[in-house]
Amino acid sequence: MVAEGNKLSTNPLAPESSIGFGVMHPHGLHRALHPLWFTPVHAALTHALGARPGERVIDVGAGTGLLSRRLARSGAKVICLEPDAESLTTARQRLAGLDVEFLETAVERLPLPDASVDAAVASVTAHHWTDQTAGFTELARVLRPDGRFVMAEFKPAGPVLYRVRKLAHSKHLDSPGPGDWAERLRTAGFSDVRGLRAGFASILALFVQATR
Repeated sequence: MVAEGNKLSTNPLAPESSIGFGVMHPHGLHRALHPLWFTPVHAALTHALGARPGERVIDVGAGTGLLSRRLARSGAKVICLEPDAESLTTARQRLAGLDVEFLETAVERLPLPDASVDAAVASVTAHHWTDQTAGFTELARVLRPDGRFVMAEFKPAGPVLYRVRKLAHSKHLDSPGPGDWAERLRTAGFSDVRGLRAGFASILALFVQATR
């Protein structure tokens, strides 16, 4: 069981909670800071993905739908994938009227046919997955040949950032580097895996892109 704000969830595949603390928590005390941190990160992910009108795009671990809204407004047909019911309820409200499909499930078991999706994006969510190998393998399965995948994750902590995270009681003291993520993606069947430079957003997060 994990705590989510003032609510308890028994979903074992729900994202880890920061128990109301931290910029990453959409339902916590710092929820006002949540979109401020994610806005440049989502802008960089959207630019790197380059979703075209009509393309089918999975927003993995979509949370409350901020990135899905940005993608849908670009003309993409978005699949808002989120295992946490509370977050998905907020996403449904936020994305009302947009061309978005909602799936309350984990990335490790996608209820989608092979090669049925054009692109996928994961915004600071892969570290939450119960089984990253299974998650990346499922994404590779549902992406069409030459389908694109772009992800953002926490940057590895240097001495200063490590101390900041430790003082904030962060669960992400030791985040993987780009080489670690690249190896996991290649093992799952992705190719042309490389890190991305995303301007100001690269100060906030690590970016990796790959092709099916």
